[in-house]
Amino acid sequence: MNKTSLTAQIMQEKKEGGWTFVNWPDSVNYLGTGKASKIVANILGHEFKITSLPVGDGTHFLPLNKALLQTIGKTVGDTITIDITKPE
Repeated sequence: MNKTSLTAQIMQEKKEGGWTFVNWPDSVNYLGTGKASKIVANILGHEFKITSLPVGDGTHFLPLNKALLQTIGKTVGDTITIDITKPE
């Protein structure tokens, strides 16, 4: 199975109710597309299915919902490492 990893800071859009996410600058090289793609993310030993979403500049971001952040015990501004695989 083809794997990659990403270390990034958790960010949040400034607008009310905005996305909480990490940027994935090298996403297209791994995914082979600039379109939305499903991935399996392992963060601190917890596995999540996430859809990577295109930014529009040839990169993607990974949305992180409140439940995911609570599970991993992290918040906006923290840096995390994500091990990424493509689902089979």
